[in-house]
Amino acid sequence: MMSDSDTASEGVPGSKRSKAKLVLNRVLFRGKEGVLKGELQLQQALGLGHKPNVIPPGEASINGELRTVEIGWHPVMGFAGKWFEGTELGKKISGLSKKYPDPTQHWAVLVGEYCHELWMDEHLHVIYINEKINREEWHTFEVGKTRFNDEALRQAGEMVIFNMRQKKPAYNLIDNNCQNFASLMLEAIQIGAHVKFVTSYQVYQAATGEGRIKDLWNEHPEETEEHAVQNAQQLMVEETTEIDNHHSLFGCSPFR
Repeated sequence: MMSDSDTASEGVPGSKRSKAKLVLNRVLFRGKEGVLKGELQLQQALGLGHKPNVIPPGEASINGELRTVEIGWHPVMGFAGKWFEGTELGKKISGLSKKYPDPTQHWAVLVGEYCHELWMDEHLHVIYINEKINREEWHTFEVGKTRFNDEALRQAGEMVIFNMRQKKPAYNLIDNNCQNFASLMLEAIQIGAHVKFVTSYQVYQAATGEGRIKDLWNEHPEETEEHAVQNAQQLMVEETTEIDNHHSLFGCSPFR
């Protein structure tokens, strides 16, 4: 439920919430063609594009102390998503039968104070972003451990998105979304996957000139690969609402 201040801000001209509400109201009266046109307007109203990196500068390390890795989801764009779920359009999406992923749920990888996410630029191509975690917004699940520090995690996230864009740059609700990103990032950073990560990282470095992890030596060769990816994939299947693609108003929505 929105507070009085939240309700008041909804009417502030130029705010994301008021822009999104205006677009949604228009979309609801336009039929299928209007929905497709309105989708792009809604995407713009909700703030697609690159966001500032919040990871503090520092040397990347993949051989640090063990850290807990979580996956988590929240309604799209935090509070804006909670508002969206309460609209007629949001209720219509949530009430449909379970067949395809609900576009109002957004998944990410969380380690320490930061979450690592797939997002989209203005062309709806996938990009990497990170944010400081607000625990009140996230539903989280522990899935494994990593030895990557925050800067190494940032570089791993950039590498994963680069590889995804090489295969398919455009976001797709079914097979190029934030669940795919979370699985691929977990595969890269989980303990016991050192050799796989180093191989992929060196290819990424050669192709882009990016990546500044100096010490790629494996200091823990005795560690075996976890089941973090399988655990996460099972959790995401169990915890994600699904909708019927034949009735979906957004088709390949960018909200997940």
